[in-house]
Amino acid sequence: MFKNQLKTGYVSVLCSFLFMRPPSKLSSVILYSVISAAFIGPGTITTAITAGATHQLQLLWAVVLGTLGCLVLQETAARIVISSGLNLGQASQKCFGNTWGKALMVLVGVTVMLGCSAYEAGNILGAVSGLNLLSEINTKILTVILVVAAFVVLWTNKRQVISWLMTALVGLMGIAFFIIALQQPFSVVHVLKQAVVPTFPSGSALLILGLVGTTIVPYNIFLGSGISKGKTIPLMRVGLTVSVLVGGFITAAILIAGTSVQAFSSFPEVAGSLREKLGPIGSLALGAGLFAAGFSSSITAPFASSIIASTIFGWNDHRRLRWVWGAVLLIGFLFGISGVKPIPVILAVQALNGLILPLLVALLILLSNHKKLMHDTHANGWFFNIVLLLIFGSVVLIGLNQVDKALQALGIISVSYFTGLLWVSAVLVLTMAALAFRKRL
Repeated sequence: MFKNQLKTGYVSVLCSFLFMRPPSKLSSVILYSVISAAFIGPGTITTAITAGATHQLQLLWAVVLGTLGCLVLQETAARIVISSGLNLGQASQKCFGNTWGKALMVLVGVTVMLGCSAYEAGNILGAVSGLNLLSEINTKILTVILVVAAFVVLWTNKRQVISWLMTALVGLMGIAFFIIALQQPFSVVHVLKQAVVPTFPSGSALLILGLVGTTIVPYNIFLGSGISKGKTIPLMRVGLTVSVLVGGFITAAILIAGTSVQAFSSFPEVAGSLREKLGPIGSLALGAGLFAAGFSSSITAPFASSIIASTIFGWNDHRRLRWVWGAVLLIGFLFGISGVKPIPVILAVQALNGLILPLLVALLILLSNHKKLMHDTHANGWFFNIVLLLIFGSVVLIGLNQVDKALQALGIISVSYFTGLLWVSAVLVLTMAALAFRKRL
């Protein structure tokens, strides 16, 4: 039923993309395809399949929430760069002064670059896991082949090549997971209801936070703003909107695909379950989708780290930037040949994601409300500021909750202080609202 009802819609959307006019809009979509390629990595697959296996479609709304939050933050960062003519590092210095602005960007940028290295480990491990489902080649050999391929793509330093490759990989990933999702016995009405009506099943708090956190990735914000310089706001919005929404649809398809398995502890186990229910196409689609997600992200994470280095340090020398993305790629390679199991690494990276994100969102709120940076026609309206503040409160709660859970796991505290974290988040939101209002005066 699900397959028949959606087939016509998918064909219509595909045709609208293929015949989009004018051509500059299609070019913008291809350019920003790196965004969806970046946030749909092995971590997203792990979290979404776990959510589907554990709670069926009940957490689909969290994917929608994360996708909309990602789109708002990406648009804000890109609009700051386009309106001011400055990158985020330069805009930060203009807003807070050279000393404090530089220090703030170094703190955020270096932390996010370290996050890129952590993500890269999970990306390569995830891509190799996907290839392992498609072949019996030795894992270490596959790791070497994958890293060499990523190195060659990054060495070209051609954004157009990277964008086209990311478009192809996102397409492969989408086809693979939609094949699995379309086999599930859900009606369109049921899927849409679960996508817009929040539900909180018992024990789902961490997965809800994970689904939001795995979509709003800190390095993606630098990546999106970095490739926006020199673009127009209308074309930026077209490219970002299509890219992020496509990424959201694929994430939703992964969650729907996860409903067909009983539990998730390893990718081979999921592949076996899909093979039993859907035949060989189930495991093949999982392998292809996991490989595409891991390989595309294994390119975008180092690529983003070089953009971050250029943003915060002002580096434009290709040799320096190659050292940056080379170091990130090397860390992923070392993890890949170490024999570390991918699932714990991927989940650990998701926890790291929430620690720096609140600071980055706060920075975007202040920059986008600074009267010396933003033209009147590009400044935030009151409704947009409310949305940004709600996102800020959400990511603050995500980060604080992750710290709370980590302290419980280490035995430092014995109970959760979630109610207290809600109050802290509310106070920080009000403080941020006051600071943003002052920047507009």
